[in-house]
Amino acid sequence: MKRWHTSCLLAASLLGALPAQAVIDPGSSTTGWTSIAYPNLQPDYSDDQQTGITEADIVGDLFNAALYMRFDDNGNADPSDDQIAFRVRLGTDKSPLGFEHFFGVGLDANLDGALDLFLAVDNSGSNDRIGIFDPGSGANTSPSTTSIVSTPLVSYAEVAANYLFAPVTAALDPIATTFDLDADGKTDQFLTFVIDFADIVSQLGISGFGPSSPVRFVAGSSTQPNALNQDLGGPNGATTSALTWDQLGAISSTYTMSGQFVPAPEPGSAVLLMAGLGVLGLVRRRRASS
Repeated sequence: MKRWHTSCLLAASLLGALPAQAVIDPGSSTTGWTSIAYPNLQPDYSDDQQTGITEADIVGDLFNAALYMRFDDNGNADPSDDQIAFRVRLGTDKSPLGFEHFFGVGLDANLDGALDLFLAVDNSGSNDRIGIFDPGSGANTSPSTTSIVSTPLVSYAEVAANYLFAPVTAALDPIATTFDLDADGKTDQFLTFVIDFADIVSQLGISGFGPSSPVRFVAGSSTQPNALNQDLGGPNGATTSALTWDQLGAISSTYTMSGQFVPAPEPGSAVLLMAGLGVLGLVRRRRASS
């Protein structure tokens, strides 16, 4: 039977690795976090979960973000003790208390439109855990081509230092315009989890990947750790769509792993660049033929 995690933290410590140090406080206010934006400006639609379970319904609007991230380098240049955390806003906490599903943040770590790794909470079975999961063998460029290997590459026990599932309150979100975005009469919940950054770097295996590397995020919930079949951040439903993450509006704007927003290049800049290269090529051809 699920429960409020603060009552079982010691027992949970036997289920997996613990974070190296408690750098990021899962109970800290969102004012110290980066809210993740989507190019279409809609972070998510309420009541669009595909299984009727509002605990897995990602909710957000223009004034209340659906997804947040936070990075901490622990005050030094040593990347081995860095941490990264994610926080998602969900529709409710259904009885019994405690998050009972899978929620993952997919990383497009080389900006090619395909997901390279999932950072997730897996409370869908008997062993609640935070983990780093490998995508399946498909293209991973759309909901219909994405799956998740259910055995994590790295897992952590859920303890107070790296996990929190709690109601949205004025203390957790001082700028919230409401605590019930889907207007169902039930308080929204924040699901927050922390992962050691060095483990992410190790599992990605991308040369030079670090805090300043640009990434895009796909957020989704599921009934089990092998797909995203309940809700996606961004679109209205569409968990089985063959459209790409970009076409659906299900992939975020670009950020560095340390949480810095990376503006998209202005369309005119690309046109001018191509025109300049064309002129340069023409001048070179003329010089070569003279």
